[in-house]
Amino acid sequence: MILQETTIPDVVSENLDQSKLTLANNVIKNVYPLFDEVQREKRREVKELEKQLQETKNQVQQRKRVLENLLNDYNRQKKVRKLLNRIERLVNSGLVYDGTLRNDTRILLKVIPKLTDEKLDFHLQDVLKTINKRFSKPTL
Repeated sequence: MILQETTIPDVVSENLDQSKLTLANNVIKNVYPLFDEVQREKRREVKELEKQLQETKNQVQQRKRVLENLLNDYNRQKKVRKLLNRIERLVNSGLVYDGTLRNDTRILLKVIPKLTDEKLDFHLQDVLKTINKRFSKPTL
């Protein structure tokens, strides 16, 4: 058997607990730098991942705002299209050629892009009422 010289202390049976403690401290002293490097590397990775997560959240928030704006614009354009279709129906039916309705319709067509959503809803309902009056059957 070949004996090798090491820095590991021999275990003395008389003071076994002290020998175990010395051996454990030597093992920790030799292994601790390895764990310390691994821990620093993991912390750095965690910080990088947190930074990437924050950037991704910011991008998601920006895209969400853009999509909400696009959705609002789409809904507004949908209301404008619906209003214009109803006005077209009024024109085709000949109702627009009445005096006051003609002026009201002309003014409405000029200001449609400037109207708020509430005003658009109001005018949609108003034009629908006018159409319903025209095309409803008279009651006897």
